[in-house]
Amino acid sequence: MPRKKIEDAKPRLIASGLSLFSRLGIERVNTNAIARRAGVGIGTFYVYYPDKYALLQEVQIRTLAGLRDVRVAALRRADEMPRAQAEAAIAAVVRFAARHPEAYRVTLGRERAMATKHRPVISESTHPTAEILRSLQQQGQIEVDLNVDLAARAYAATEVGTILWWLDDPSRCDASELVATLLKFHPVVACRIGSR
Repeated sequence: MPRKKIEDAKPRLIASGLSLFSRLGIERVNTNAIARRAGVGIGTFYVYYPDKYALLQEVQIRTLAGLRDVRVAALRRADEMPRAQAEAAIAAVVRFAARHPEAYRVTLGRERAMATKHRPVISESTHPTAEILRSLQQQGQIEVDLNVDLAARAYAATEVGTILWWLDDPSRCDASELVATLLKFHPVVACRIGSR
């Protein structure tokens, strides 16, 4: 079988690695399997990546950049009200996860914990959410005693865990129900003064 052209080797390596990491887990995949699935030689793999963890890191960076981009785009289109912005951002993330379930799982799922032995895990920053909460707190719109950094971190963990749960079986609820439920837990809504 003739080898595919080398000029598209990198995207094929990324797609192969992502598919294998998602299906088998990071520790059960080796560089030979990634190269074989991509239809390139192992030497070609090493032209682009020193090891499978470098490939994983690129997948994570690309996925997190994609998540950031859809959040930012949703916020730009949303009404200026914090609740509408939170809902738009959550809906955008759910759509992204539905379109890219393998990338979402590999980047934010339980497999990423395995990679910490080899490279630092890349994660989505909760700093922008904390800054929004801090601003709303200063405006008197959310509870003054709320630890905004903790609230942002707790919400992010809830959002990621719930989306991963949903991706395992999307028949559990439809996407709009998922968005509506996550919105109820978002600190912009849950910690709003007068929301209880």
